[in-house]
Amino acid sequence: MKFPWTLMKNLKLSRWNFVQNDCEQNWQFTLRKLVFNLSGYNKYGLYTHDIIYYDDPVVREALRRIPEEVLDARNFRHIRAIQLSFLKIYLPREKWVTYEQDIEYRYLGPYMEEIQTEQAEINEFDYHNYRDSD
Repeated sequence: MKFPWTLMKNLKLSRWNFVQNDCEQNWQFTLRKLVFNLSGYNKYGLYTHDIIYYDDPVVREALRRIPEEVLDARNFRHIRAIQLSFLKIYLPREKWVTYEQDIEYRYLGPYMEEIQTEQAEINEFDYHNYRDSD
């Protein structure tokens, strides 16, 4: 995939990050990091799993299963982000969440995988927990 160098120049990206060589992962990592930084939620101190769609049943069940202190930290980050957004300011730059920190702190991942495997097992054996009235 060829990248227009004028686009990278306008975005102030270094040319060596997008060199077309054996290592495709270098430009993919740089592109993911760019998208993460342009999304803007890291400036409020939020992680990727803090902004996952809440109405999804898998996410709702995962939030029910996580430890209370992790849920409290998540709620604190939400309240802080809402307050900062209301005041139209960002956190100081040293408190922004970096891409590397975000990758390391994906706290809902194991719970969502567990729930999805449980759902796959339920569907495989065609077992559904019916209520008494059904």
